[in-house]
Amino acid sequence: MSEDEKDETMPFTHRPWGTDEPADPFTSPSGASTQPSGPGYQPPPTPPPPMSSPPYGAPQPGPHPDAPSPWGAAPYGAAAWNQTHKGANLSMILGIVALVCLALSPFCFVTFPGVFAAPVAWAKGHRALKEIDASPETFGNRGQAQAGVAMGIIGTVLALLGLLAIVGFVALFVIAASSGA
Repeated sequence: MSEDEKDETMPFTHRPWGTDEPADPFTSPSGASTQPSGPGYQPPPTPPPPMSSPPYGAPQPGPHPDAPSPWGAAPYGAAAWNQTHKGANLSMILGIVALVCLALSPFCFVTFPGVFAAPVAWAKGHRALKEIDASPETFGNRGQAQAGVAMGIIGTVLALLGLLAIVGFVALFVIAASSGA
């Protein structure tokens, strides 16, 4: 095999020992390109010229920062809707716990947390609603309180129905046992 045949069969990236390596190992063996290329390459469009004036007129001055709002909301710069009422949040969490526990009660005995959490969720949510309605500009989570009240009512009703069913079954077994003896 001659020297020319070896060169033709070697990959073009092969560099025999003793030749200088390029300074940048990430450059192509055929040399660095100045611009991207390829079959589907299209150069980016030229940017539009800068605008000479605002598109919708000059900006209008706003109201004075300390002026009261015509809608009764907090003035500019005041902390509006930034606080969450902890009672509303707790009410919603207790309502979720109550409904999940009551939903799982046919499968496992986790009814008691639901029985106790539902009325507490109802009461906490009702109290939170009163406090949020007294100062609506301070609290922003009235929906959580409403959800807690709704889930508390549903959970309390389901818990009472479940307790009535348990008492009814126990009474039925007691009657059946006393009449059969």
